[in-house]
Amino acid sequence: MPLPLPVEAVPELTQTGRPARRYRLPRRYEDIQPEGPAPIPDVPPVVAPIIPRVILHVRDLMRTGLNRFGLLREYLHRPSYDPDSSVPPEELANYAHPEPVLPKHDNQPLPPPWPFKNMSTYLILEWMGTGSTQKSVGEVDRLVKDVIRHQDFNIQDLADFSVRRGNKTLDMSDHGGTSTPFSGDAWIESKVDISIPSGMKDVGPKTYSITGLHHRSLVPVMKAAITDSTARRFHFSPFKRIWFSPTGAEIRCFDEAYTSDAFLETHDKLQKQRNEPGCTCEKVVLGLMFWSDSTHLANFGTAKVWPVYLYFANLSKYIRCKPNSAASHHIAYIPSVSIKFTCHLNRCSYFLSAARQYTR
Repeated sequence: MPLPLPVEAVPELTQTGRPARRYRLPRRYEDIQPEGPAPIPDVPPVVAPIIPRVILHVRDLMRTGLNRFGLLREYLHRPSYDPDSSVPPEELANYAHPEPVLPKHDNQPLPPPWPFKNMSTYLILEWMGTGSTQKSVGEVDRLVKDVIRHQDFNIQDLADFSVRRGNKTLDMSDHGGTSTPFSGDAWIESKVDISIPSGMKDVGPKTYSITGLHHRSLVPVMKAAITDSTARRFHFSPFKRIWFSPTGAEIRCFDEAYTSDAFLETHDKLQKQRNEPGCTCEKVVLGLMFWSDSTHLANFGTAKVWPVYLYFANLSKYIRCKPNSAASHHIAYIPSVSIKFTCHLNRCSYFLSAARQYTR
């Protein structure tokens, strides 16, 4: 049987009878959504040979695939897991979600729980959309999943509920029944000696003892951060981020602390060290970042504190810089002091010297 002839596509015509032109949107107007990194390739199973032999791994270098933007990651040592693989698309960009199509109705508002299925959903979303604007979508989901739907949650226990009374009870339990916030949580009070030069040739410097410096040891803070839920986003395996340009050239990208050369060299040196006897745990590096600034405590008045914060460089800056990520750890509170003394040299230089010695 002869095959039928192919049907030619009829071009679209304008009102004048001419073929319609197809216009293409300029490339600069294309809204390309962000994309996470390419997944780490799986390791094929190692089959034990019949004849035993020793294999020396000089370099366990590994590269991931390219994503749509031409970015890849290069690891000196194969990571145990990738924290970026579980990041949902909602956290990569604030793009517009398609709104559900609702049935048309008259201008008269429908009674609750419209447009939802039940009254519980209506009350939760009504509470979220009213009052304070600091209630995020993730926090409301966590309230429903972790609190209201918990197996031990009982609505009868909230008959005389009060947030102020609950916070006061919690503070008293943490502080051993005292009202000071530094009575618990491993806070230590110390004093600092500041040496101020006298400005005279035959007179030595004078030492001032400053009391009221509250601080915590770094080891308990690091242990608490590792056991916190935020640690699942920690990058314990540093890597190099490389971009392939359209010409094929490899360009190094520096965007996080765990992609720097210092982090990579320290991690490589740690992997070459021997483990403790009987220890099979993974050896990782924790990057500590310190910050200090004066904080105003009230809208009215002059009450303020000077805290010292600790951040972990293993956490991405896009998560670490969010106020609601709970990534900041308070490790010290510097007291404000006023020292009066008389000298023969420039007073401004002595105040500056005293401030530097105190911060050290």
